[in-house]
Amino acid sequence: MKRGHSIGVVWLCVLGATLWTGGCSSSQMSRIDRNRAIYETWPLEVRQAVLDGKVEPGMDADMVRVAWGEPTQISATPAGDEIWIYAKGGDPGSVIYPGGSAGMGGSTIGMGGSGIGLGGSGIGISTGRGGTSIGTSTGIGIGGGIGGVGIGGTGVGGMGGPIVTQPTPPDIREVVFRGGVVLRADKP
Repeated sequence: MKRGHSIGVVWLCVLGATLWTGGCSSSQMSRIDRNRAIYETWPLEVRQAVLDGKVEPGMDADMVRVAWGEPTQISATPAGDEIWIYAKGGDPGSVIYPGGSAGMGGSTIGMGGSGIGLGGSGIGISTGRGGTSIGTSTGIGIGGGIGGVGIGGTGVGGMGGPIVTQPTPPDIREVVFRGGVVLRADKP
């Protein structure tokens, strides 16, 4: 009976250790673990704020680094304040020019499309980002794209207009230091 009880305790310890280390895989916990010596010296309310990923007035630079990591940029104001900027995400946008098609004796290649269509009996069809393309054995290619359709006797279709994705700005947070301590900080 005693043996079964000790095996249960061992399994409980293994399970607890597994759950504990699994929870430590976040970057927040990694920063705390790397700075454990100074983290343990801070008041309990500061440790809890850092653990929660919050930056509050009165914190020093080490506390902010453990809570949010290294800033993307540091700048100074004429009044002598230091501003730490944290930028994350964002997309500059893009422009894609989908192509038309080329019909070659029953085979069609969709330029800018998602595939190549080959027709054994003289008809090939390709659909994709550049539109739908059809090629016949007589060498006539029809290419449809966004913004235009082209028909050519030699089997070359037209090119569609551009596809534009709009840029999205990054998420930016700031921390303002005055005299080495946080004066104000954006919410995470």
